Amino acid sequence: MPNPAGFAQPGRLEQLLEAPDRAIRVHTWNPESALEDFPDLFANQAHGLAQRDLKPNGWRLESPVGLRLLDRIRAAGKPLREYAGSRVYRGITTGLNEAFVVDSATRDKLIGEHKSSAALLKPFARGRDVERWVIAPQQQWLIFTRRGTDIRHYPAILIYLKQFKTQLMPGVPGGRKSGSYEWFEIQDNIAYWQEFERAKLVSTKVSIRPTFALDITGCYLGNTSYFIPAGHYGLYILGLLNSRAYEGYARRAFVEKQGGWYEVQPDGLESFPIPPATSAHQFTVEQLVRALIWLYGQGAAAVRPTSPRDPLMREHFEQLLNGLVYELFFPAELHARALKFFDLLAQAGPPRIDSLPASCRMDALREFFEQTYEIRHPLRAALFDLGSLEVVRIIEGKE
Repeated sequence: MPNPAGFAQPGRLEQLLEAPDRAIRVHTWNPESALEDFPDLFANQAHGLAQRDLKPNGWRLESPVGLRLLDRIRAAGKPLREYAGSRVYRGITTGLNEAFVVDSATRDKLIGEHKSSAALLKPFARGRDVERWVIAPQQQWLIFTRRGTDIRHYPAILIYLKQFKTQLMPGVPGGRKSGSYEWFEIQDNIAYWQEFERAKLVSTKVSIRPTFALDITGCYLGNTSYFIPAGHYGLYILGLLNSRAYEGYARRAFVEKQGGWYEVQPDGLESFPIPPATSAHQFTVEQLVRALIWLYGQGAAAVRPTSPRDPLMREHFEQLLNGLVYELFFPAELHARALKFFDLLAQAGPPRIDSLPASCRMDALREFFEQTYEIRHPLRAALFDLGSLEVVRIIEGKE
């Protein structure tokens, strides 16, 4: 470390800052470790970090291999925004959810009082309702009075909102922030409101692990979530976004918070690379994603009896998906170790649950799980070997 006394010398600080090859030893401290162990941990685990690797948009105290990993991931494909042909959108800020978000009983009452209310009442989900693979329905509805709404055409909605009028007034004490909107309108302009009604991939704003879901119900979203239109390749993109490879990217590209959480940022999400894949490889990813959506969603929840091995089955299918995505991002490393997950899955013949009756899906998935989880199965062996690859260990925080 530089001697602080040296900073008093003219030009010394500038000299230090302009020395790109200058290296210091750094260590990312785990708060769960005992403080008295710090000297030993630093001596054994600290690594060199060059001045040039301290970027103005944020410092990451990682090894050179870890820092280069982000560059490798970014170079692996086309940015999501370009691939999907759309930007990432934020959910809606109403300015007063207490007024604009209602339960099913209130929705039914408003429609009963005047049928015009139905046009403004939209299914609604908050960020906390977005789970990995699925959105957990909470039976909430948004009164979507966007800019330009003629409230006179919705008398029941008008009467309901009047009880909150003081709190809804823009730019007055006790009201909402100033803006060019009427007291009965939601605060955001939301010029892209029609995108809510199309198929979309939804993300929480703050995550501890990738938490993306596909919404095909036309659900409107709160401002603690982001979304991007799904397009024709929604299932394929969803598989990539819920993978460990994406998690490795997110933990390096986004702002890290306390306790291992990180904040998803639109620019960083739009920049996530989508690696090229053949139509056959995309189809393989999509089939696993369909199975995971069904297993985590209402379809599997309705199956009786349950099996104590079902959680293990879900975990196994997620590991298989990670293997596929790692092969797309790092084919050289995997193929050098004869790890070819796409070929192995094709040989194993996973069930196409979209072509099966709902009553047969769980049995088919359980059978495939027991087959491929068997200790001597090539897929089980490949998953074991995958964990020993350096790039995988770095992404998963094991090195």
